[in-house]
Amino acid sequence: MAQKKNETVQAAKETNVPTAEESVTVGSFVNTFWDQFELSSERAEQLRENREDAYINALKEVIKFNKQFRKSVANLYDQSKKTNKEMVSELMHQFSFGKEEIKDENLPMNEREELKKQVLEVSGQLENLALTPIKSVFHIVDQLEDTFEKNAESSVAFDRDRRNAWQQVRKEYIKLARDTHLNIIDRSKGSLKEFVKIQ
Repeated sequence: MAQKKNETVQAAKETNVPTAEESVTVGSFVNTFWDQFELSSERAEQLRENREDAYINALKEVIKFNKQFRKSVANLYDQSKKTNKEMVSELMHQFSFGKEEIKDENLPMNEREELKKQVLEVSGQLENLALTPIKSVFHIVDQLEDTFEKNAESSVAFDRDRRNAWQQVRKEYIKLARDTHLNIIDRSKGSLKEFVKIQ
């Protein structure tokens, strides 16, 4: 009878040792699972922020390029306007020399100069009138792009603030889920031990 008790105690000790190793293994598995879940969550958050930063940077670069393009078009127009003005001035100068040689007595010299000034003034006004729609379109496009950039930046900032506000809550839920998972495993092991003892 004493021999049977010793065998039962040794059998109980042998069955308890693997259970302790199993609890460590199962506990480390649960911890590893939740650690991996947290790392995956943090990595996804980092990727989301990187995408948002890349979007804002690309948007800024496109807007910068568009502004430089419009500026170069305006500079090209100014250069052509300056060239045309020089050509017209030269032609007017040559035209006035030709008229002086003819010496038209019907128009005095002062009236010719005044007529020349009026022609230049009218051409300048027509040019400004023609440029007004183009300048206003460029101005409206600049305002729209600036507004779009500000809205995109504020939207990204709002989303990040919202996610950061919920981050602590998510961490607490993960911690509770980990603890609950470990408690369920411990209870199931305890129940299994009791079940094995009964059998």
